[in-house]
Amino acid sequence: MIIAIERRLVRNLDLIFLGLSLALFLIGIINLYSAAGASGVWKDQLLWFGIGIIAMVGMIAIDYERFQGLAIPFYILCVGLLVLVLFIGPEIHHSRSWLVFGRFRVQPSELAKLSVVLMLARIFMKREKAGAIGVREIIYPLVVILIPAGLTALEPDMGTTLIFLIFGGSLLLFMGVRWKLLVILALLAILSAPVGWRYVLKPHQKNRILIFMYPSKDPLGAGYNLQQSKTAIGSGGILGKGWKKGSQNRLRFLPEQHTDFAFSVLAEEWGFLLGVVPALLLYLFLFVRGITIASEAKDRFGMMLALGVMMVVFSHFIVNLLMISGWFPVIGVPLPFFSYGGSHLVVLFMMLGLILNVGMRRYVF
Repeated sequence: MIIAIERRLVRNLDLIFLGLSLALFLIGIINLYSAAGASGVWKDQLLWFGIGIIAMVGMIAIDYERFQGLAIPFYILCVGLLVLVLFIGPEIHHSRSWLVFGRFRVQPSELAKLSVVLMLARIFMKREKAGAIGVREIIYPLVVILIPAGLTALEPDMGTTLIFLIFGGSLLLFMGVRWKLLVILALLAILSAPVGWRYVLKPHQKNRILIFMYPSKDPLGAGYNLQQSKTAIGSGGILGKGWKKGSQNRLRFLPEQHTDFAFSVLAEEWGFLLGVVPALLLYLFLFVRGITIASEAKDRFGMMLALGVMMVVFSHFIVNLLMISGWFPVIGVPLPFFSYGGSHLVVLFMMLGLILNVGMRRYVF
């Protein structure tokens, strides 16, 4: 019986979703090979990819219903790591976001995103009555979102903080929040903005926001990254300059080209028609397929898991593209499948494994 069930699960594996994910990673690693130059970080990315695949298989093998019981202890563990990193994490690029173990670095905030998805799915599953969420009901999920968001803000990592707020807020909307409550939360956010500007944001973060509002304010300083990104994207034109032939990339005018601005490299070397459009279509198909898997889930927990993962990926996707094109402040948000980063890549494939898990078990009761 166990063998029969396992065979049926394998037959239910969503090969389209898996294929789209692997295709995006393949394009990403080819792009990273050009963007990283002689540094060889693409080799490390392949190593992390292998670990990510193993982690994904592990997430698929366990019935996703068991994650209900693991959600709370895993969330507590992630919060503990976020607190720990504030005390012992080394300062890298104005932020304490990493725990270092020899030559390996782990970013707890990446795991925390997964923990928030699991917690919100558990809360949604346990919710008994239907209808809109009121003030009392929203406190628990709101706290679940705000604790890791607040701790990442203290690192400070405004990019990750924003990701928590975007995908967490999206899931709250899906759970059903009364419009009056939404208005109140929006007003509170607006009223707290001056306090955040004065007491929370660091000088370099304020500069990034000012550069977004006034792009020509400091083109050789705080605005340099954005100006070079826009130049790279524009110079790629329709067909691009060719792989490993982008001047902004090869001459290192474009900073952080293997992390935050990896898509700018793709646009410069492959152009709009050969690079940007195919990549965006792959992302679009991935999102549609992920939402379809969520809609076909056999229970509320599975639906929320799949939807939550897609909201995390979509939040990274939309913020990064807006950031590199000048429609959003440069706040350091990686692009899934393209940006270099071990913790991000491994957790990404763990979350993709969750979606495949939900899809495989949609007919198993």
